[in-house]
Amino acid sequence: MTSAQPAHNDCYFCRVAAGLADPIIYENRSFVALFDTNPVNPGHALVIPRRHVVSLFDLDETEQSDYFDAIYGVRPVIESTDLTALYREMLTRDYLRERPKDHIEGVLELPFLGNRPDAYTIGNNDGRAAGRSIDHLHVILLPRYKGDVEDPRGGIRNVIPDRAKYHR
Repeated sequence: MTSAQPAHNDCYFCRVAAGLADPIIYENRSFVALFDTNPVNPGHALVIPRRHVVSLFDLDETEQSDYFDAIYGVRPVIESTDLTALYREMLTRDYLRERPKDHIEGVLELPFLGNRPDAYTIGNNDGRAAGRSIDHLHVILLPRYKGDVEDPRGGIRNVIPDRAKYHR
C-alpha cells in the first residue's frame, strides 16, 4: 500500500507547495524548497515534494529523478543568501507573530552566522519512529559549521547516542 495521497488542506507542506505559506527559495517540476522557520543552523532548508507524499520510498520515477536536482539546486541558494538579513526578516513575518522565535533568535547569535558552510548534513526522518513531525516528506539540508557541535564524528549516527560511537 502506498502512502502517497492527494494534497490536503490541513497539510502545512501542501500549502507551502501551493505557494500559500513560507516563501519558496527553489523549485523544479517535482519539489519546492524553503528556509526552515525553526532553524537549527544558519541556512537550514527543507526540500518537499509538490505532491502529498509521506515517505521517500513513495516517490515516483519522475520525483526520484528530480530529488537530487532539488538538493543540488538549494545549496547555491543557501550559500548566496544573506542569512543575517533573512533571519531578521523572519522575526517580522506576520504569520509567525504568535509562534516562539527562540530558534531564529538563537541562530542570529551564532558566531559563525555569515560564514560559508563547511559541510552539510542531509536527510529525512522517514516515519514517526524516526522523528518525523509532519506527515509529508521533507528532506532536510542542514548546513554545518566548524564548531557547531563539540565533536561531529558519527554525524547522523548520533540520533541514537548510546550506540553511535564505534572503534576503527
